[in-house]
Amino acid sequence: MVVYNLVCKKKHKFEGWFPSFEDYQKQVDKKLISCPACGTTKVEKLPHACAVHVKKEQPDKLPAARPEQTSPVPPSPAEFKEMLLKVHHYVKLNFEDMGPRFAEEARQIHRGKAEERPIHGTATAAEGAELAEEGIPHVILPKPELDS
Repeated sequence: MVVYNLVCKKKHKFEGWFPSFEDYQKQVDKKLISCPACGTTKVEKLPHACAVHVKKEQPDKLPAARPEQTSPVPPSPAEFKEMLLKVHHYVKLNFEDMGPRFAEEARQIHRGKAEERPIHGTATAAEGAELAEEGIPHVILPKPELDS
């Protein structure tokens, strides 16, 4: 099961659960995914962090992979850093900076008391946990290390 943070053309953010990436892609292609707020089927995935789950007991030998099946190669640290810099650049150009008022403004937008728009800023771990408990969608982006 994969969970994606999605956004519609009107910038409504919501979460989608899919059996696999392929199933997500099929549903997007057939316009079966719609925004719960406005109903549009023009949706896309937001950047997200990945989790890898490994069984504690690994077999000594892995089965031989079939030649026609190749696993995607994970990005190198330099490639990952470049992707992260591009995401931060995109956010800086397209999202309004709330600074340390991010959690407060996200609540106001979620409650309909402020104009809905893409925002970014900073929040403490406690503020992030409170937003999650309140069901307010948000994403934590790691900051790229610029000195390495």
